[in-house]
Amino acid sequence: MKQFIHHGALRLLPIIALMLAVALDLSAQRRVTPVVPLDPGTTPKKEKKEEFDRSRLVEKSDANGNIILVDTVSGSEYVDSTLLKAPPKMEYPLLHEAIVGFNFWDVAMRAFGQKYGLGDFWGEVSLHNRYFPYFALGLGNCNDTPAGKNYTFKTPIAPYFKIGASYNFLYNSNPDYKLQMGLRYGFTTYKWSLEDVTVDEGYWGDPSHFSLTDQKHTAGYLEVTFGLKVKIVKQFSLGWHIVYHSILHETTNPNGQPMYLPGYGKRSSSITGNFSLIYTIPIHKKTPPPPDTL
Repeated sequence: MKQFIHHGALRLLPIIALMLAVALDLSAQRRVTPVVPLDPGTTPKKEKKEEFDRSRLVEKSDANGNIILVDTVSGSEYVDSTLLKAPPKMEYPLLHEAIVGFNFWDVAMRAFGQKYGLGDFWGEVSLHNRYFPYFALGLGNCNDTPAGKNYTFKTPIAPYFKIGASYNFLYNSNPDYKLQMGLRYGFTTYKWSLEDVTVDEGYWGDPSHFSLTDQKHTAGYLEVTFGLKVKIVKQFSLGWHIVYHSILHETTNPNGQPMYLPGYGKRSSSITGNFSLIYTIPIHKKTPPPPDTL
């Protein structure tokens, strides 16, 4: 009889082990949750606490910087909601400021011998001091005889516009100082001319001259900007930006492509800059923190 009981118990061991494994697996899939605070005036109730063998768990960070718990035995992952990072709070209201500026980079560069460009007026709207929709309207022209070349390139005063947006990395800091990256699309339509083009006829001939005038051109280009804004006095600030730009589309011309585009500059350069005088118009002030409650 004892031998029969002994053999029966041995046959039950695999079944018991399987049941224990299933129970452990189901336990591993549970999520750790924090204790929910009770509303004032309610009577606390005794609840059974959910316990874990924390000696088997190690902490790791996911792609979002949240702490996850990994079971070193089963490899299962848990999320402890008490360790989750709260999303950053917007300290400034949605419609925060209106900003206008004048970009006089080209005006300043003309003092150093540049033969093209005028300037543009631009505006932004501050959304939470984080996002800045952008629009600019400007004028450009060119009258340049490049060194060592046999022509003069001219563009009469022509308009251009730009539209885009910027992102402020210091959105929860003092709005008088900004570190921004922007993306913009520029468009222009204008006319250009080549004048006094000299053609050398060789040893026995005299040089001849001709002009290519009133060539119509349309172009669109992309700008990626990175720069700073710094307050100088009251509502006035200065802004500096480094600009990488690239032509996206333009009119094809059998006589060749123009060397200058209003608002873009010379096509031979992919890097330029902006230097602006800025005036800020407050709309809504920073939302004050809620009063402390006892």
